[in-house]
Amino acid sequence: MTTVEDNTANPTERLAARELPSAVNSPELLAEHERKNGSIVRTRFPPEPNGYLHVGHAKSMNMNFELAFEKLGVPKENRETIFRYDDTNPEAECHEYIESLR
Repeated sequence: MTTVEDNTANPTERLAARELPSAVNSPELLAEHERKNGSIVRTRFPPEPNGYLHVGHAKSMNMNFELAFEKLGVPKENRETIFRYDDTNPEAECHEYIESLR
C-alpha cells in the first residue's frame, strides 16, 4: 500500500483512484483528445456564486491543481486552469459575489 509519505511511488500510482470500466477512455478518444489539445492539461475550478472568494479557495486550487501538475510532471507551459462560476444553486447565488472579482 502506498501512503502519502511514500515518495517512491510513481505519480500515476499516487493519483490513482479506483478504476471504473465506464470511466476508461478508448484509444480513439485519447487520440482525438491529443489531436485537439496537444499536451495541455486543463483543470477547472467552479466555485458557486453564493459567497465571496476566500483563502480556502486558493488553498483548494493549489492542493487540487498545482500539486497534481507537479506530481504528474506537467511542464508549466502545458498547464491551464479554467476559473468560472457554476450556477447550480440559483436561489443562493448573488451577482455581488461575481462582481467582487473585478
